[in-house]
Amino acid sequence: MSKHLSLSLHLSEETITYDFAKALEPYPSGAPINPITDYFLNTGNLVKKIVDTKYSEDADILGLLVLGVVSCAEFYFRSILSELPRSCPICEQHTEALNIPIGSSEFYSKSGFSPVMSAFEHESLADSKKITAEIKRFVGLVCTDDSSVKKALDDFELLCELRHCFVHSRGFAGLKAMRALSGPRKLQKVLIRQSQALDLIKLSHNAVRAVNHYLSDEVLNRWIDRDVLTGAWTSDKKLFTKYLRLFAKAGEDAYFGSPSRTYAVVRPVILKRRQAIAAKA
Repeated sequence: MSKHLSLSLHLSEETITYDFAKALEPYPSGAPINPITDYFLNTGNLVKKIVDTKYSEDADILGLLVLGVVSCAEFYFRSILSELPRSCPICEQHTEALNIPIGSSEFYSKSGFSPVMSAFEHESLADSKKITAEIKRFVGLVCTDDSSVKKALDDFELLCELRHCFVHSRGFAGLKAMRALSGPRKLQKVLIRQSQALDLIKLSHNAVRAVNHYLSDEVLNRWIDRDVLTGAWTSDKKLFTKYLRLFAKAGEDAYFGSPSRTYAVVRPVILKRRQAIAAKA
């Protein structure tokens, strides 16, 4: 195509040379808190930074808040699934044949995070089917359609549709979003009030709590079924302490963060099952 002329319709672009590495800051090594505690700490901080400011009813800012909370939820899903192989021998065996980038071990070696985290590079955990598929891939558990975790993840998927509008189209909701959200077949824009934003954030909280509850229950019961736990505290202490530190949210668990106190509830169940099996032998 010939270039006959160029009109001056707006200011020209600037010549900019930017070192993108300057936007990066070293992060302290180590993962000091577990995934669910980390999620609520970060989402709580995000809410505080907005709801007590003059922007507390600004629809655009509230949209950014929802975007940030969903990002925290995605990071929770990545973290919990990555950490499980380090805390559960069954998950470790289940995932030993999974492929991860060759450089991941070195990259994450001093980070405090599991090298398995790199398995989620280029992956989005923003819909129910994808999350349940990853649970099956990393943990070997199948979330049935009638489970409470499936309902919570379906709601989270709808929340992610709103996130998609904020990220990709300045809040405008096109046909795909309207179909997912059961809205009218015409272009609309997502404009949320603070009360609505807080309700939407609860959907994210529910998804995280439901997944954490589901995984903690299923992992523990599978340990009991497969005799991973012996029923003797001296033998089970190390593994069970890992389990509790991975799943329990400080200040909310009914056992005051005590591995031995929590194990005291589990031990009778282990022994009762073993006695029942012995009686049938």
